[in-house]
Amino acid sequence: MKVVGSGAMAAIDRRAQEEFGFPGIVLLENAGLKSYLLLKERLWGGEPPEGLAVFAVGKGNNGGDALVIARQCFLDGKRDLAVVCAAQADEVQTRMCERLGIPIHRWDEGAAREAVGAAATLFDGITGTGIAGALREPAASLVAAINQAPGLKVAIDVPSGIGDSYRPGFPAVRADVTLTMGLPKLSLYLPHARPHCGDIWVVPIGFPPQLVEAEELPGEMLDWSAARRDLPDLPPDAYKNRRGTLAIFGGAAGTTGAAVLAASAAARSRAGLISLFVEPAIYPVVASRLTSVMAKPWNPLDPPLGAIEPGGFSALLVGPGWGQSEDRLPWLGALLACGLPGVLDADGLNLLASHPELAPGGLGGRWILTPHPGEFARLSGVERTVLMEDPLPHVLALSRRLDAVVVLKSHVSFVAQPDGRYWILDGMNSALGTGGSGDLLAGIIAGFLATGARAAAAARAGVYVHHRVGRKAYDELGWFAAEELLPFIAREARLDEPTSR
Repeated sequence: MKVVGSGAMAAIDRRAQEEFGFPGIVLLENAGLKSYLLLKERLWGGEPPEGLAVFAVGKGNNGGDALVIARQCFLDGKRDLAVVCAAQADEVQTRMCERLGIPIHRWDEGAAREAVGAAATLFDGITGTGIAGALREPAASLVAAINQAPGLKVAIDVPSGIGDSYRPGFPAVRADVTLTMGLPKLSLYLPHARPHCGDIWVVPIGFPPQLVEAEELPGEMLDWSAARRDLPDLPPDAYKNRRGTLAIFGGAAGTTGAAVLAASAAARSRAGLISLFVEPAIYPVVASRLTSVMAKPWNPLDPPLGAIEPGGFSALLVGPGWGQSEDRLPWLGALLACGLPGVLDADGLNLLASHPELAPGGLGGRWILTPHPGEFARLSGVERTVLMEDPLPHVLALSRRLDAVVVLKSHVSFVAQPDGRYWILDGMNSALGTGGSGDLLAGIIAGFLATGARAAAAARAGVYVHHRVGRKAYDELGWFAAEELLPFIAREARLDEPTSR
């Protein structure tokens, strides 16, 4: 499913009306009615909501959508309703609600404040994605009252206060559920905005597919179909070399676990043969922990690539627990330039950040970089605080500059390729915030890459599988250690059509 910014969504709405003849009032009616039916089915067990339902509305389409939901509640037999207006709302929808007898209060009335505080369910339709900057009065105080109220909060399209320019500290509704209309909105996945949104449900309101599925829309949510797309099939008669051979350079004194985890994850992610190259000092420890993965002693003081034959491998993974000593630099430069596709992670990223001359002409579109925000800041020169306010432009810029697929991993992850295409993974799973989780991700992606997947396809599949693994493991185990995820990787890397989540 495509994901869009506010400008692109406004253009889709306008084109639906002008080019396809869809009246705006029909789109608004569809949005409200389908939202009500979705809530009734998924949240309320087929009945209208219990207790007082309050609809906070403003002057935009979100307010109109909320009024349609209020009317549908009334027509479905619910009578304990109230509308609270932060501004003059849609005239047609307001008039219909008034004539039905639904109480309508201005926010400056005492009855409005009482209703918000007493509501069992609060619908937020105050502002939409077009907001620029922070909320102003009276919307700001209404939002504060909604957040203080104990009722369940349902945001229409976006939580009020969330827009493309949202920044930490701006007032915004903290919703339990967000019903976003037509397509997911980029502003919902700003890292600081995402915790305000709760569960995000997309409401299809009847936009023409020519608009919402258009090829020129560069962004997409990362789901099963996007993850599975473009992965090569492995025939039943494939043997280990045909499944892909991966060389991993990682591990150092004190960080052997990172390399072992990455190699173990890759071995469970389709690749047929894994070789882990480690320094002689740690070779006995690493070899004793691995059975299927071949641990091989590697001396960083040897001439680069002198100890291996790159033509014997289909992909590389460089960096998990590798250390950042100067003797790695000749090897890193040679590995980046050897012509194989690869994944660069952890210490490999930090070495490249401090020595950009190792990739003077970029990485040829073959490499996948997997930084967390701190590593990304070092690579790009963008301060971490600035990055996390709105990551996507910076991720796209780094992908273009290095001619590489970039995966920015966080509670919302971004995958970008040099031509401007990107994917967003809605993670929101703190259980994955455990030591070794990133090493597993690098290994999963590298495993897919070794089987012949192109860089963007391997990155998408790896990020999605890692997400699914974290969900399944948390459901079954609760809090987990990274090594406990390995059996889940083996199952999820099949990328069978998921039955849930």
